[in-house]
Amino acid sequence: MPGTPPPPKDPARDSSRHQYYREGRKRLRSALRDFPGRPPEEALIEAQIAGGPLSSQSVTKYRSDLRRILSVVLRLEGRREGFEEAWGRLERALEERRQKIPEEQSRTSARKVKDATEEEAVALFRELKRHALKSGNLSAVLAALYCLVAGHSGFRPIELIGATLVGTTLTLRNAKRRPGQAAARPLNLSKLQPDVLTGLNLLISLVPSNMRHAEFRAWHKTLAQQMRRACERIEAKRILSPYSFRHVAIASWALAGLSPAEIAQLAGHVSIRTHQVHYARAKVGHKRKGVARAAPAMAQELPSRPEPQAAGSFAPSTAAPASPVGQLADPIFGYDMPEPVYKKAPGLPMDPEAVSAGLNRHVDPRSADEIARSLAAARLRRESKAAHGDPSAYEGPHAPSSDND
Repeated sequence: MPGTPPPPKDPARDSSRHQYYREGRKRLRSALRDFPGRPPEEALIEAQIAGGPLSSQSVTKYRSDLRRILSVVLRLEGRREGFEEAWGRLERALEERRQKIPEEQSRTSARKVKDATEEEAVALFRELKRHALKSGNLSAVLAALYCLVAGHSGFRPIELIGATLVGTTLTLRNAKRRPGQAAARPLNLSKLQPDVLTGLNLLISLVPSNMRHAEFRAWHKTLAQQMRRACERIEAKRILSPYSFRHVAIASWALAGLSPAEIAQLAGHVSIRTHQVHYARAKVGHKRKGVARAAPAMAQELPSRPEPQAAGSFAPSTAAPASPVGQLADPIFGYDMPEPVYKKAPGLPMDPEAVSAGLNRHVDPRSADEIARSLAAARLRRESKAAHGDPSAYEGPHAPSSDND
């Protein structure tokens, strides 16, 4: 290879570009293993030709991953000018895989639904409740709480990180913020049943506010697995996922007669047409006695999570309840859930000497010349691997930047 890959333009390891690079690298390694001795782009094309049918959603995901890794490989090999021609061939091979997968060959993910009926949502909730109370599994508790409140609040799963519930006002960060859009949006939940507010407050208290993106992905995967397994236990014909309940909430708002502008504000959309084009319509909404409403405009940044308040408010309370579990007595969604465990207060800040000592433990003891020689040796090893077609030559801690993305 011509040299050590430079760091990406965006230093965030959890950026979309890095995710595409990481997944694309896996696909490249698999292609080179299945078609050894071929140039990287030819191996990728052959892998798509030999692959089975893909759903439209999978084709979209593959396209981002393959485009990213192809642009990186050709740039590192000094063949950037051949990207458009190679990508055209690879994209055509990928499009040939876009098919309607027969029901008997479909995977679980192909059965996930967006327009969940009220009967499906209730059946899933009751099974998660049963499993949570029987096993004491915290993941099942989280999944049950999520089913209880998400269909009323309409948040994206990632927006639970840093969410706050003060009184009956839920404040969420806009995860897909666009220029000119506020950093957060408030929802007025005063029309919802108190049990839903209690469950929402409990769910928020169990989601770490400092969760990193990789940690969130693992948390979200666990939540989805609990829902999938519950659907399989009750032999449901369709599989509900965490995002199904956002669709339920938006369809229910439309059924309740909310205006497109208010639905866009509640959902964190920029356009009033987004929910009409990409989400379920009012006809599949659930009938509610009361729905969330858009709250007045607020400051750009979210307030910090409030301290525990006295019993009787919806903020977490350190006072012990009358029984070891909280009572949620909704006639449909009534169930007992364990009391949340709150994090310990942070310790006192370190003094300057302790900070200095901690930083010194991470100082590289080698001289600048030794570090330079080590980097040069690593570069030579990568070039040797690339010359022999070793796929590990394209591995690295960062995704190299490219102008072809």
